[in-house]
Amino acid sequence: MITLKGVFEITEKDGAGRIGKIFTKHGIIETPYFFPVVNIHVPVVSPADLKALGYNAFITNAYTIWRDEKLHELALERGIHGLFGDWNGPIMTDSGAYQLSVYGDVEVSNLEIIKFQHNIGVDIGVILDVPLYRGSIEERKRAIDETIKRANEAYESGFVVEDSEVIWVGPLHGNPITSLLRYSIENMLRYPFKMYALGSLVPYMEEYQIYQLIKSALFVKRNFPSNYPVHLFGVGHPMVFSFFVLLGFDTFDSALYALAAKDGRYLTVHGTYNIKYMEYFPCDCPVCSKFTPRELMEMSIHERQHYLAMHNLYVIMAEIRRIKQAIWEGTLWELIARRASSHPELARAYSLLLSGKLEIFEFFETYEPTFKRRGVLITRPEEINLPVVLRYRRRILERAFIWSDKLIITTPRGAHKLPAYLGAQVFILDDIFGFIPREIRNMYPLFQHMSYRSRIPNRVLQWTKRALETYFLDKFREIYVFDEKKEVAQKLKKILGFGEVYTGQDVGVLTSDHVRSLVTKAMLRFQFGPGAEDAVGKVRFEYSRNTGMLRKIYAADIKPYEEKIIRWELEDIIESKKKRGEEVPEDPYTELYVNRGKIWLLASIVAENFKLVPQPLLAYRLWKRFQDELRYSIILNNEAEPFVREGRSIFSKFIIDADTQIRASDEIMVLNEERKLIAIGRAIIGAKEMLEFKRGVAARNRYGISIDFD
Repeated sequence: MITLKGVFEITEKDGAGRIGKIFTKHGIIETPYFFPVVNIHVPVVSPADLKALGYNAFITNAYTIWRDEKLHELALERGIHGLFGDWNGPIMTDSGAYQLSVYGDVEVSNLEIIKFQHNIGVDIGVILDVPLYRGSIEERKRAIDETIKRANEAYESGFVVEDSEVIWVGPLHGNPITSLLRYSIENMLRYPFKMYALGSLVPYMEEYQIYQLIKSALFVKRNFPSNYPVHLFGVGHPMVFSFFVLLGFDTFDSALYALAAKDGRYLTVHGTYNIKYMEYFPCDCPVCSKFTPRELMEMSIHERQHYLAMHNLYVIMAEIRRIKQAIWEGTLWELIARRASSHPELARAYSLLLSGKLEIFEFFETYEPTFKRRGVLITRPEEINLPVVLRYRRRILERAFIWSDKLIITTPRGAHKLPAYLGAQVFILDDIFGFIPREIRNMYPLFQHMSYRSRIPNRVLQWTKRALETYFLDKFREIYVFDEKKEVAQKLKKILGFGEVYTGQDVGVLTSDHVRSLVTKAMLRFQFGPGAEDAVGKVRFEYSRNTGMLRKIYAADIKPYEEKIIRWELEDIIESKKKRGEEVPEDPYTELYVNRGKIWLLASIVAENFKLVPQPLLAYRLWKRFQDELRYSIILNNEAEPFVREGRSIFSKFIIDADTQIRASDEIMVLNEERKLIAIGRAIIGAKEMLEFKRGVAARNRYGISIDFD
């Protein structure tokens, strides 16, 4: 495969979906994005209309322009942008493949249409691929082979090359046959396309075979590198966008908005209506706010088509923005759940994605951020297989911090009745996650989830029983079961098959200092894995004055050799005070460290998800323990080191290696080639993407470290 510099980068993630940027010579396209198909011969909406609706790019057909002698000459003279009123945004062009699929032939060769697109200055162009919707496997393979041959032709002729100004799109075909899709992917990736697209989809969309499309799309993304923007040809209904975005598709195009308008069809995120049978418009766009269905029906055909097309484009843009907001706040799966009710095919697809199949879970887990801005809402039975739920169940078996030889298994109601300083481990039963160690109950996604269930289902209890028996029971000498109602506890004991009912037996009492230390250790182990708990001993907590929640953790067990870090941090603190015009202590070391009891900030807590954000002292301790195994760390080449030490962002192109368990939103250590700690960062993308992308920010730099730690 040819390595590309890339024209695409990611800024936010949820599921396998991403908000990204495609860099073209006429500006940036923020993804997810929908390219409206603009027919220059039958303009239903104008470029000015598109701008007014928030579109900054569109797609048109290079072949129909090539065939029109007058437009052909004008395009060569003025450029493609000059044909559309000096449109100054990106323009994508198709090559005539749609006409080829409909009429069986076109009057232009592959190289002719590629050269034409190049000469008229398109931003994103497509080779003349050969879509095939029907036929035997052999016939379809011959069509794919012809597309591959044309890709090679474009490459050998110097068009599809790494330094091309045009973003050439490599079409993928074979749907719904996975062996053909795999064949197409493997061969098309041999050429330096900067963007790829899945084609041969239109008949399936027209026949509402959405489940099959999503299965094929999932297969493609499971077998495709992460560093390319991937387009879907001919997908234009707003009710399906969120599903394909969840899978990692970035852009779409379709003429559906105009074709539907021509037939009087009104698009919504819940389906399609015919305005003949509508009394009210369930929309507040400018069209629906101004007209009633009856008023539109009384218009001329062309006027009605224009207004309906404007509405359809408005709904599409609104859904794209809604999807972006869901990605940003971490609620894309919730949006998918709502859209799954729009059509039985989408409901089937939703059940497939949450079937719990290992290969599907592992695909999503690779891309799913570890921490999100919003909590988890469980509204359907299949959501017990959400990636964040299955990831928790997998991780807790290894990452639960066991500190006592006594265990109390309690219902959620009972947990509120148990004293905070008991000398026994407390596992809280949960209807979604199975069980939650009390020390980490506030961490994402545990505290931040709500479920429609009123009781813990037997399926979850049986998973909990197996997990406890397999991984934990041999670690405890005494096991108790608790609920404030004794009969409930006895019933629970019978279901679990072990333990005795807790009625206040003496399990010991802990000091507040000991509890704080255990909470910190448990949080560290859950976030960073086994062994991370050894990075702390005695700690102090600082709580929010407004909410009473934990906000900062200080080390109260600082070793003499660690004071080098404190003195270095003090220099930064003093410099910041000077810049702000604040008073500077005469002896910062004494006043800010010694006189405060020789405590120093270890970590801050993110309010929205209870994530630990390591400060330099904690990062140093974690680095010392994990540097040999690269735990939650990345290695940068030496070229980037001085900039990163100064606090600059960490770019993917400089990453040499990364811990494979890093996911978007994780807190990470940044190392140089000698494995020295040079920064602390927050991952924007996961390890797989960090190693595949050659453009964009991989992690935000929280703290550049300008000194060498021993």
